[in-house]
Amino acid sequence: MSISTVFGYIQRKQIPLVIEYFFEGEKIADPATFFEKNPGVFELFFPSDEEIVDMINQKVLYYQTHKLVISEYGFYLIYL
Repeated sequence: MSISTVFGYIQRKQIPLVIEYFFEGEKIADPATFFEKNPGVFELFFPSDEEIVDMINQKVLYYQTHKLVISEYGFYLIYL
C-alpha cells in the first residue's frame, strides 16, 4: 500500500485522525514527499496495508484526544 493510498483511505472515510510518520527516529514532516522521493521505503519498512487500515479503524474512536504515530517499529497512540 502506498502512502497516497493510506491518505486516500482516510479521506474517503472522512476520518479526522492526526497521523504522524517517523522513520529511523525522525519525524517525517511531509510524508507524501518523503515516500515519493524514497520509493519502496514505505512498503519495505512499515507495517502491512491490512495492519495500517485496521489500526486506523481502531483509533478512530480516539481522534479527539489522540494522534496515531506510525513508524517502522509499529504503531503508537499518543495523547494530544
